[in-house]
Amino acid sequence: MKALAALAAFVFASCTTTSCWKGGIPMRETEMHAQWGAEVDINQSANNVKIYRGLNHPIADKARYDSQVKKGGWVEFEGFKFKAEPLSLPAGTAEKVLDIYKRSASHEALATKTTCAGFHPDYALVWSKGGKRRVLQICYGCHEWKYFGPGGTVHTDIEDKTYFGELTTKLLPKPRPHP
Repeated sequence: MKALAALAAFVFASCTTTSCWKGGIPMRETEMHAQWGAEVDINQSANNVKIYRGLNHPIADKARYDSQVKKGGWVEFEGFKFKAEPLSLPAGTAEKVLDIYKRSASHEALATKTTCAGFHPDYALVWSKGGKRRVLQICYGCHEWKYFGPGGTVHTDIEDKTYFGELTTKLLPKPRPHP
């Protein structure tokens, strides 16, 4: 029993905020190319971008999520539900978030997560051009981005300095559970 307690103490002591979430793996060539394609698309298409807040996590906060779904007033983007009304944020917020996303240094290769309840976006940035919808989902629990555009999906980890920097501290704070 002492050995198990010592092992648990070691694991928790070595489990920093960043190492639990991802491996810090640099993007590979295919991810860099896909992210570059998303950047080009965003530069050509991002106009009138709306930001939506995700419903509570369907696994980690099942009771609240089920209540929100039953209550209605939500929309769905790429398989996830969000409050129907876009957020009212300071002018330029969406553009600043997209500028951060477009920087390749804001990304790392997608790593296997063991400490989160699964990808579930806290926010979605949504816009259309030429009849094609684009969606950037941001999951703070998994520290991940998912971009859906005409070229396909780009799914990467959010690099630590980006995650703990302006993104979560000034632009889109980590949301609290909501009714």
